[in-house]
Amino acid sequence: MIAHWFNQFAGRYHFPENYTCVDIETNGLSPEKRCICSIGHTVVRERKIVETKEVYLDWPNFPDIDQEEFQRNLQQTETAMRSRHKPFHHTWSKLANDGEPPLEVLQRYLDLFEDMEARREVLIAHNGWRFDMEFFQAHFHNWLRIPFKFDPELVYDTGICEKASQLSDHDDPLPLAGETMQQFSWRIGELRRRGVRWALDGHCEEQYGLVKQAGADPDQAHAAGHDSRMLYYLFEEHRKLANVAKHVTNATSNEPQQIMVDEDDG
Repeated sequence: MIAHWFNQFAGRYHFPENYTCVDIETNGLSPEKRCICSIGHTVVRERKIVETKEVYLDWPNFPDIDQEEFQRNLQQTETAMRSRHKPFHHTWSKLANDGEPPLEVLQRYLDLFEDMEARREVLIAHNGWRFDMEFFQAHFHNWLRIPFKFDPELVYDTGICEKASQLSDHDDPLPLAGETMQQFSWRIGELRRRGVRWALDGHCEEQYGLVKQAGADPDQAHAAGHDSRMLYYLFEEHRKLANVAKHVTNATSNEPQQIMVDEDDG
């Protein structure tokens, strides 16, 4: 069923050969009230990794936030993750000792995203539209005073596609006529179905053997750089499931990677 979904999806979406994967770690779930603590990204050219970077944000030495509230939220996040036996990397000491000035980091990523959109390059994220993109947009607005919005067609959400591939036809799991990638991701993200699993560190890494493929340390799960690399392997697994031949996509194309829907669909 999963392969069938991706095969159908491939008729509506061009899988790019050049793209960038991104992941963030935070001290909470609210884009407006919590902070991005680390960012990782992996650059892919012609379906090969050419660079992976990770950066921590030095909020502990940033004067314009409530330090007590930040540290309390960070501790609550760490406690919640460790209670589920998940590693936690963006500790207070890590941010303070290895972090970089937050505004400088945010400006670098804003520049990166603007440059990518100018080239019509796709961004890969897991639950990106409902989490990562929301955090970035809120931070760019609140801290840089720049109201940046991601192009609704240029973010491929690996989590949402993994989830959609397990849904029944009753849920309309494929993009509807006229639906952007953003709209599709929000619609599918709202659905709650028993037995559907799509977490990166649980379901996806086990389903596709991502850590083994990458030759990575499993204890690095939930480190932003590590997770951005996992997204590369996951996206390439999706490409395989879609049975997209290499010659179908154009590695040098500047055309938007957008959903294509037949007029008769939906």
